[in-house]
Amino acid sequence: MCVRKLSYLLFFLFFLTMITGQENRYPIKCSNSGNEPQISYPFRVKDRRGEGGYPGFDLTCNTLGETVLRLPQSGEFLVRNIDYVNKEIRLYDQDGCLARRFQQQNLNINLSPFEGFGFRTFNFANCPPSATSHPPDELAGMFLDVRCFNEDTKTIVFPVSPTSTSDSKISQVLTRLGCVIKAPITIPVPLDAVTDVYKYGFDDLYLTWVDPKKPPDSDRKGLIMLIIAVITVIIALIGFYIKMGKRCETHQF
Repeated sequence: MCVRKLSYLLFFLFFLTMITGQENRYPIKCSNSGNEPQISYPFRVKDRRGEGGYPGFDLTCNTLGETVLRLPQSGEFLVRNIDYVNKEIRLYDQDGCLARRFQQQNLNINLSPFEGFGFRTFNFANCPPSATSHPPDELAGMFLDVRCFNEDTKTIVFPVSPTSTSDSKISQVLTRLGCVIKAPITIPVPLDAVTDVYKYGFDDLYLTWVDPKKPPDSDRKGLIMLIIAVITVIIALIGFYIKMGKRCETHQF
């Protein structure tokens, strides 16, 4: 009977040691279902114990198991993918209309550790459906039709180039067609859209980062905590083993 109890105790303490060793380990995911990205250095899950990340690269997991990044002054975005090789994080709007969010809110990434691969300026224009269903030849291929606004008018986007002479002409044609042109907005674009802006479809927000250097004592701190935890478990194991052994000897006599 005593041998069985000691075996149970040994198994429990071994299991506790394994949990302690796993506590500080990354990478992790917010959910194993779906396509949630892997969270690894420099990212970390906010308010979760253990090493593995760097200040400013805090992610959270919402109640649906989705990965969330909050940009200062710009709110929360869902994370579609994190490419650790190319240092690219792709964010999307939870309501499925990133273009509307760009129009309604001034995106600011200056207070975050992220930056854009490049930046382009766009004009948003609210147009009657007839203006975009059969556009004149001078507008062919010159604008992007954004379909997620759910308004009576159609919202289109066209790039603004400081070296182009066609921008004012596009604005004149759109105004003649009954479009209302909004103020220009400068936003970060993916790498391939830096040279060809029409490759960007306003589906995701593409940002990049530079890996920060790990604090010199971060790995050592995690190792020391693990060693202390293991030693504590071993001492507890020895104490319980001795105590149970004495009880067994007493019962034998």
